[in-house]
Amino acid sequence: MTDFDGPDEEERRIEQRRLFTYSPQAIRAAVAVDRVMVNYPAFAEAMAGADRVFQLGRELTVQQGITITGESGSGKTALGRYFIGSQPKSTLFEDGFGAVAIRLPGRPTVGHVVGALLRRLRHPFPSISPQTLDIKRQMLIDALRQKGTRVIFIDEAHYLLMQARMHGRAQMMYGNVTDVIRELMDETPVAVVLLGTSELLELEAADAHLANRVSARFELRGLEVPVIWHGFVRSFVKQVQSVDLSPLAEKEEAQRLHVATQGNLRSFKRLVTEAALVAVDDRARVVSPQHLQKAFERANGRAAGKDNPYAS
Repeated sequence: MTDFDGPDEEERRIEQRRLFTYSPQAIRAAVAVDRVMVNYPAFAEAMAGADRVFQLGRELTVQQGITITGESGSGKTALGRYFIGSQPKSTLFEDGFGAVAIRLPGRPTVGHVVGALLRRLRHPFPSISPQTLDIKRQMLIDALRQKGTRVIFIDEAHYLLMQARMHGRAQMMYGNVTDVIRELMDETPVAVVLLGTSELLELEAADAHLANRVSARFELRGLEVPVIWHGFVRSFVKQVQSVDLSPLAEKEEAQRLHVATQGNLRSFKRLVTEAALVAVDDRARVVSPQHLQKAFERANGRAAGKDNPYAS
C-alpha cells in the first residue's frame, strides 16, 4: 500500500493548481472590469439624491436624508462605495471624511453604531461599554463636527426595523438605534443615506420621527426592462479597455447575459469579470461564448443547480 497517490501524482495535482491560477495580466484586466460603474437611470437618480443631501446637510436647518432600496445585489453598497471613493477635495471637510459608511448587523445596538462610526473617523478610543456609552455618543458628535462630515451611509439599514421591535435587557442598556441616528442628524448636523431592502419602506411604522427626517425615497430597479438592460450593457462594454467585451453589447448576447445573471448587478459583475480572466489567460483579444461558458461554471460552481445558458 502506498501513501496517498504517490509523489508523482501529488506533483501533478500541484501543477494543475498552478495552471489554474490566473496570470498577473488576467488579474489586471479583471480589476479594470470590476471598477467600471454605469449610471443607469435609477442608479443616477439615487446618486443625485445622495449628492443633494451631501450638499445641503450642513447648510440648512431642516434635516436631510434619503433611503435607497433594492434587492440583494442591486448595487446599493456599490453606490455608497462609489460615492465615498469619489469625494471631491474641499476645505469644508477633512480629506477622506466628507462621507463615511457603516454596515448594520442583524441585531444592531446604539453601541455598535457609535463604535463603528468612531472607528470610521479613526477615533483613538472607539470601544463602547454601557458605562461609557453616553460619553462616547458626545465624542462621536464632536468628532463628526471636527471632521466636517456631511453624510453618513448606513448599509443594511432595514435591520433598523428589527432593532425597533427588540425588547429586553439589550434595548434597555443600549437604547434605540433610530434615536441616535436622529440625534446625529439634529446635533451635528449630518445627512443620512439609508441603504436596504424594501423593508425600509416601513420605516415610518418603526420610527415616524426618523422617517420624517429621511424624506426622499429611491429604488434601484429598472434593469428588468429589456431596453434599459441593453443600454446598461452597452455602456458598461464601452468603458472597458482591458479586454474586448463588444460581443456582449449585441442584442441577443445582452439578453443571454440577462438570463445568466437574472439582471442582478452583483451576478453580472461577477460573471463578466470572470470572463475577462478566462479570455486574457486564453490569449484571446475578444471575450467569446466559450469564455462565458467557462466563467459561468467557475463563478457559480457545478453544484449551484443553475442552467448554464452558454453551455449550448
